[in-house]
Amino acid sequence: MNQIKTLLHVHTDYSFDSNISLPVLAEFADVHGFGCIAVTDHDTIEGALRFRAMTRMKVIVGEEITTRDGHLIGLFLQQRIRPGMSARDTTLAIREQGGLVFLPHPFVSAFGCGLRDAAFGIADLVDAVEINNAQNLLSRPDRKAAWFARQFGFPGYVGADSHDRRSIAPCYQIMPNFDGPAEFLDALRNAELRMGRHPLSYFAATAARLVRHYAGLALPPGFGANARVEVSPAILPIACPS
Repeated sequence: MNQIKTLLHVHTDYSFDSNISLPVLAEFADVHGFGCIAVTDHDTIEGALRFRAMTRMKVIVGEEITTRDGHLIGLFLQQRIRPGMSARDTTLAIREQGGLVFLPHPFVSAFGCGLRDAAFGIADLVDAVEINNAQNLLSRPDRKAAWFARQFGFPGYVGADSHDRRSIAPCYQIMPNFDGPAEFLDALRNAELRMGRHPLSYFAATAARLVRHYAGLALPPGFGANARVEVSPAILPIACPS
């Protein structure tokens, strides 16, 4: 069966906290043999749509949505999901578009990124759980996410959660090729997960940006170069370190 190297949970510079431009992402994917990338910018699908239009590879249009309860990812979206709703209303909005509901870093406690207890309240609507987030410096949140996935029988996936072009794909999946959301979910159940973490230099740079962000200072050049979503430090952090 034809296999495809797939990168999930990537932020481009259409997210205010990422400096990964679309040309950089396209070149990286070509050099490293990726056949599918899910672009999941914060509260926008503009970057994902533009990336899909400029490349021949499979591009999954996604969005990492800021809910009142934590972050959720919608994949195979047709329209942007507005932030600020409850987790349950957000999952229903994703499903109304025929999209898939993915839980990113569900048990991270910092900055309100993870759904934590709210994840149990939407378990009837979840499609897959991120059991390895490359931005989790510690392994405990990933272990709890893997337990949650096993408890409910969800397929697990690995999310790069990349925000910096110096480390784009420390983890990825190799999975059967697919066409559309249903086949993608079936393929994910049979995926080979290549787990990994960003290097320590990535975490150091992220910490420096967090300090600047919460001090009200501008981020380094290139970060959020195409972002148009107005952000509030209280609801949309730069990253979710555990």
